[in-house]
Amino acid sequence: MNAKIRIHYLYHSGYAVQVDDRLLVFDYYLDRPEGGVRSMDTGVINPEEIRGFETFVFSSHRHPDHFNPVIFSWREQVPRIKYILSWDIPRRFHADHTVMKPGEQAYPGDGISVSTLKSTDEGVAFLVDINGVVIYHAGDLNWWHWEEEPKAWNNDMASRFKREMERLKGVKIDVAFLTADPRQESHALLGMEYFIDHVGAGTIFPMHFGDDYSIMDAIQKKKATHPGFGVVQPITGRGACFVL
Repeated sequence: MNAKIRIHYLYHSGYAVQVDDRLLVFDYYLDRPEGGVRSMDTGVINPEEIRGFETFVFSSHRHPDHFNPVIFSWREQVPRIKYILSWDIPRRFHADHTVMKPGEQAYPGDGISVSTLKSTDEGVAFLVDINGVVIYHAGDLNWWHWEEEPKAWNNDMASRFKREMERLKGVKIDVAFLTADPRQESHALLGMEYFIDHVGAGTIFPMHFGDDYSIMDAIQKKKATHPGFGVVQPITGRGACFVL
């Protein structure tokens, strides 16, 4: 991995990933900055800030905490921008964009390929190879386990999640964005742990925790008993920046 990579945490499952002179934006949601200035450093996309990048915008599914139609307004100021959308996002937004179902592959630009997996909730997960860097964004593909659900439901969820992870085995992933949802309580890191044990990535970033940063403490505690969690980067706030 020789590319220059800069990553900004935006909010919830939203991340901006700069790979050389290209920018990938995943699951943009909250368009209100952390502070008065609109910038990736405050957790939002300012079209003026990114107009020089070749930009690819990904939305994994239609849920409003993963898809905000404001992303389409960026076209007015960003001349080189393309959208890769899950098939379940309403058709009125499809226009001439790349729309993907699970198990498909697309080539939205030179030197970039996108493959999709089937989410265990809605939409898809994205596996992106860009400039030789492999990025996995899980969307809502996670091992969801809820105590209030019947055992059969939770068993089916585990089976469907593991089946999708089989598709990633053997793939050398440089950066992965994985769900770590504190609402799952003792099961919050179930999917992340399985991914670490059976797939792996050079660096992992947690997501889908909203304003509940207590999950970072759980991740830190997990590192003491599971060395594989050493690749997981803690997030301290919106706009947090990482250079790889």
